[in-house]
Amino acid sequence: MTEKNRVSTVLIDDDLNSRKLLNILLKKFPNIEVVGEAASLTKAIDIVQEKKPDSVFLDICLGNNSGFDLVNKISPDSKVIFISAFDDYAIRAFKVNALDYLKKPIDYERLSITVKRLISNATENKKSLKDNDTKDSEYGINEKETDELSDILEEEDDYSGNESEKDSINFDPKIPKKKLFDYDDRIFISFDNLARFIKISSIECITAEKDYSYVYISGAKRVLVLRSMVEWEERLPKKNFVRIHRSTIANLEYIEKVEKWFNSSYLVFVQNIQEPFQMSRRYATKLKERFK
Repeated sequence: MTEKNRVSTVLIDDDLNSRKLLNILLKKFPNIEVVGEAASLTKAIDIVQEKKPDSVFLDICLGNNSGFDLVNKISPDSKVIFISAFDDYAIRAFKVNALDYLKKPIDYERLSITVKRLISNATENKKSLKDNDTKDSEYGINEKETDELSDILEEEDDYSGNESEKDSINFDPKIPKKKLFDYDDRIFISFDNLARFIKISSIECITAEKDYSYVYISGAKRVLVLRSMVEWEERLPKKNFVRIHRSTIANLEYIEKVEKWFNSSYLVFVQNIQEPFQMSRRYATKLKERFK
């Protein structure tokens, strides 16, 4: 593999063991080259300015400092992947245009998703700088790597995304479309520092959160996952789930009541969730047509 095909990265984490683990995991991806490491904010500033990496894996908690303090010191061309043991900082990470947000302990399959996005993004940047007519294969992932990632993505159930009508992840078209969920199926989700299988039937509703979505699970708190609203709508069983707003999908089994609101819109009250969700006029019309 030639040098121009590789994506350089710097690992910034005050935990030596975390850096070692991430280093080991990233070595499984020949497209990724770790060009430096840092355990403190001061050293991190020096190394990103010296190496000018394509990407940075950045821990949010750096001793008494925050990884967010480094963001303005990193080139806009460098993609930032935040790392944290907590969900608390995810929304702020999105607001500074992070490429992704990984929870500790980092899972190999979840990291594979991130690497796929990172390489895809770097590929597009290099193509635009080099030649608009350059073929994807010149800088992109080779066929074997695409097939491997395809297998991972087919099994990965910890993926969500934005609220737009188009899926902004832009996966390789070679990756097959994922199967539809049945109401009794289980999906794999990480929350409360544990990896769990939850039933589709236990999902009360789903709301969009920029490049992620919140899944409200019966008997548990809401969980932030990386999967698009478009994908949720396509894969969830339509007889059980309905989109009531551009940013909300609800499980019909958990809807307690629907009240008229203003301008031909409605308020939808979902079991175990204190605040009602708005159902726009557009989706109310669609729902009425569906249940005629």
